[in-house]
Parts: sequence; structure tokens; C-alpha cells
Amino acid sequence: MDFEAWIADYRQYLKAHGYAARTQCFRLKHLRALQRFLTRRAMNSLEEFGPLHVAPVLRYWVNYQPWAKTSPGLKRPSRFTPHHHIAVQYSLRCFLRWAHTSGRLHHNPFPLRAPVRGPYRLPQVAEYLHFVKDHKGLAENSLVQIELFVRRLDQFLHAHQVRDWRQLQVQHLDRFVRQEAAHNSGRIQRIHKILRGLLRYLFSLGYLERDWAVALRSPPHYRLAHTPRALAPAQVLQILTSIDRRALGGKRDFAIVLLAASLGVRASEIAGLRLEDLDWKRGVARFIQLKNRRLLHLPLSWSLVKALADYLKNERPRPSPYRQVFLGQTAPRRPLTPRTVSILIARRMRQADVRASGHQLRHAFASELLRLGTPFSTLQELLGHTHISSTQVYTKIDLVQLREVADNDGEDY
Repeated sequence: MDFEAWIADYRQYLKAHGYAARTQCFRLKHLRALQRFLTRRAMNSLEEFGPLHVAPVLRYWVNYQPWAKTSPGLKRPSRFTPHHHIAVQYSLRCFLRWAHTSGRLHHNPFPLRAPVRGPYRLPQVAEYLHFVKDHKGLAENSLVQIELFVRRLDQFLHAHQVRDWRQLQVQHLDRFVRQEAAHNSGRIQRIHKILRGLLRYLFSLGYLERDWAVALRSPPHYRLAHTPRALAPAQVLQILTSIDRRALGGKRDFAIVLLAASLGVRASEIAGLRLEDLDWKRGVARFIQLKNRRLLHLPLSWSLVKALADYLKNERPRPSPYRQVFLGQTAPRRPLTPRTVSILIARRMRQADVRASGHQLRHAFASELLRLGTPFSTLQELLGHTHISSTQVYTKIDLVQLREVADNDGEDY
């Protein structure tokens, strides 16, 4: 293994992605220590390096580097183990992740997120999560929610001395559902749905003697019982005018908020927008919908075209190997994730003194189109809803028209 060549290529990668000179200096200094550690251990390949070698590397760093000092660690929970010399560990993880993505390593010893996090007390839980991930074809957000609730169930059963699925009783399920519903009563149907899938999987493989899924009785759920909370046009304008486009990130955030408000697209669809999805001649943007993975073509207004062009021309980092439209402003300037888009929209709302969530911009878009008399079939297409029932909830938003219907009801009879 020519480690010197790897370090030289990694240095070029850091420079190309806009890392500060100080950051490059620290990263390379840590890699030199790793190089000497590999030589002392007679390791011929980084494929042999794993999480168990982190502690020896840190001991080597403290004992053999004259400038190294012992770090007391963190006082808060950390995903790094051991909990000291976080900068050294972060440098190693970033370098090994780069080596994996560039094809130099066959596996990444430190993935950002394991396919199924563990350990679980009941081993069949991990089997079910692998089954859901490989065979159900669910969206990433659904997989995260399933893993969250299944993990909590595993911890709950362990705390109640349930060591085998055959010890499961209906009172365990009732207590767990009440515990989870106490935080948010509106998600009890979701809890039951996830638990039914797990219990039926276990029953089909013989881990349960009976199908406990039939014991889960959800309260009636009325689809149109709640009205979506939408922002008023004045509030949307207040958010847009509060963004300083001369500051760092202002042009990007302005374009993102304007996209969400004028097209009603979700944060995941904004994060997934690519340069080739923008058809400037026709004035159309193409989005890949999160839930059904279908393509959605939406028209671009002149103000939106100007905002996007201003960001791409004057603020978007270049050169960049990424094709996504919206990138981070600091190194390594990767594409924004859906969560990052939601966070920056929420931050811009707080700065404008508007208490709302980013998804309410989507509701504002739908309510404004409904107020202008847009047919429901057109609204369904613009929102990307597969079923008209998802769009019907907006019939309750336009209170002015509802009052007119109520006042005129029976007038001619």
C-alpha cells in the first residue's frame, strides 16, 4: 500500500472542496501519526484497520507525539468511542470514509449510520429490520420510524423481564402503546401499524404462538378531522423580506423558501433537485416525489427564475462535483439533506418572528390556489397527491367560502 500517494490524493481532495488551510494541516498531521502507527504494527493494508484499533491509535498519539496532550473527553453523550481526542478520531473517520467512497477501501470501518443499529436484546428484531429494508421497498423516512419504534419496544420488553417472544402478553403491548401515545396521542395509529407488521412477521416464522396483531385495536381515525395550518400570504412575504441576500447563504435560503412557498414542494424534493432538472427555456422544474418516486413537472415564475439564477451565478460553490442545486456553504460543501432544508427554513421563520414549520408553506400554497378557484384535479396534480382523498383535506381551509355556503344554505327554499 502506497500510503504517501493516498495522503497526497487526500490533500488534493481537501483543497478542491474548499477546506481551510488550518483544517488541512490538522488532518494531515493526524494521518502522519496513523502512518507511523501502521508501520509499527506491521499492517500492510488499511483493510485490517477497524474500530478496535482506535484506542491504540490514540494511545500512540499521546505517547509518541511531542505536541499531543491528554484530552479529558466530552461531558455530553458522543457517538465517538473512546470519548477523548475527538479531533483525531474525526480525522481518521473522514479519511477512511473518503478512501471507501473513492474505491481504495472495500469497506468503510466507520459508516455514518449502520444499516440496522444495535445491539438488540431480542435478536429477531434485527432480522425484521433487515427484512423491512430489503423486501418492503419503503421510503427512508418510513424505515427510520419503524426502527425507532421497534427499538423502543425492544428496550421496553427488556425492562419488563421479557427475554423471549413467547413470554409476550397483551398487557405488555397495552402498556407500551400507552407509554408511546402519552407523548403524542395523534400517532397511535402509526404505532399500531408498525407493531402489527412486526408481530405478524414473528407469528409467520413461529416465534409467537399466536397472532398478537389482532389484539391491537386502534381508535377510529377520521381523515378530514383536522384542518392543515396554513400561513397567510402576508406571513410568507414577511419571511422572504427578512432574508438578507447580501449575507452568506442568503441567496440560497431565499431561493429555497421561495420554492417551498410558490410551488408547494416538500423539503426532500427541494434537496433532491438537480441542475439538469431545471429547464430554463421552458421555465419548468422537475422534482422527484418522496413518497411515490414519480416525476412532477412544475412551472417556474419569473421571480423564482431570477432567485435561482442569482444563487447559481453568485453564491453556489464552484467548481463542484455535485449536481444537486443546493449545497452547503462550508467545507466539504456537500448537497443539503432534507433535514437541513427543513432546519434552515425553520431558522428563517424564527428570524422573521413567524411561528410555523416549513411544511406550512406547502399548506399556504394549496390554500392560496384553492382561494383563487383552482379545480381540485389541478390542485391534486400540483401537490403530487396520488389519491384525491389527500387533497380533500384542503376543502376546509377556505373559511370565507364555507361561510358563504352556510349563509346561503336554504336561501331559495
